Amino acid sequence: MTPTQRSRRRVAGPLRVLVVGQAEGTPGGISSVQRLHVRFLGARSDVAVRVVTTYDETGLLRRLRLMVGGIARALALVLTGRVDVVHLHVAKGLSALRKGVVVAVARGRGVPTVLHTHAGAFAEWFDGLPRPLRPVVAWLLRADRVIVLADGARETYTSRLGLPAERVVVVANPVEWPAELPERDPHGSPVRGVFLGRLIDRKGVFDLLDAIAGLHAEHRERLHVTLAGHGDIDAVHAAVAAAGLGAGVDVRSWIGPAERDALLRDAQLLLLPSWWEGLPMSVLEGMAWGLCPVVTPVGGLATLVRDGDNGVVVPVNDPAALGAALDKLLSDDEVRVQLGARARESVAPFGADAWADRLVAMYREVLAPPQ
Repeated sequence: MTPTQRSRRRVAGPLRVLVVGQAEGTPGGISSVQRLHVRFLGARSDVAVRVVTTYDETGLLRRLRLMVGGIARALALVLTGRVDVVHLHVAKGLSALRKGVVVAVARGRGVPTVLHTHAGAFAEWFDGLPRPLRPVVAWLLRADRVIVLADGARETYTSRLGLPAERVVVVANPVEWPAELPERDPHGSPVRGVFLGRLIDRKGVFDLLDAIAGLHAEHRERLHVTLAGHGDIDAVHAAVAAAGLGAGVDVRSWIGPAERDALLRDAQLLLLPSWWEGLPMSVLEGMAWGLCPVVTPVGGLATLVRDGDNGVVVPVNDPAALGAALDKLLSDDEVRVQLGARARESVAPFGADAWADRLVAMYREVLAPPQ
């Protein structure tokens, strides 16, 4: 059966979609996107979803077993004709290489592939590869569609993978929409802020701590920030203690969706002064809950958050500017509330239902027989 014949037979019935990615409980935005992907596609009658896991943040032996076993299972499904489309969630490094093997085999078998990119630093990783290896990696990753999270990322993949522009498409991350918001007292204390992400330099967590330490005394007393994520937690605890912020900063490890939503329900500020990003799920989630985002103009945030309109944008790696922005937000309750309300309005188009519709339309497009 040729790929064209297979497309004609399957496109009228439920699409058999193979999702290749991380274990469900893996910390990070990729896992959050994948969880919504599987959930919202799996609820549809026109799609049959199968998931193969190739990565989990556990011990080395389990990671190796998952990688080898997951790739083997994905290839078996592709080679035996049990899937119509393969959708792969990919970052960089080994994630890109193992997904690239599946892309290449599926391409040879005539099974369309969608490569869903999440890495904010893919270009740096790719350009750092030995020169002879770059065309090999580019060949492995030449999928039928490459999803990027913002317009600014399109050139990264067209130029490095040698893809025509029409095969690299912008599809922003989805957000699960809270039906109702809690009543928040804008004039009360404390004002709660939330940082969700890896507790490492490039996420700006230490810039944030420096900014909080430099706030006006009354604002520092009023603000309470929860930092939740995985990474260098000991270094973050040490920085909090050294700055004397223990009373106003709570440091937690990575949290699940229920605890995340409980934090967002009580907060007013979403804080993520990253050095680089794709389109972080934590910002979309915070905006959907009506929080005012305080972010840097990196990746998809450069167009999502508009300074003074639906949030606050500060320069990268500039704790003084971040502190000044927080001082202003803590001194003007009405502005903080208005920015949060407009933030929620601006992410309404990112709802997961509409996002799933767009993915299914993309699958049918790559399955359509050539005219």
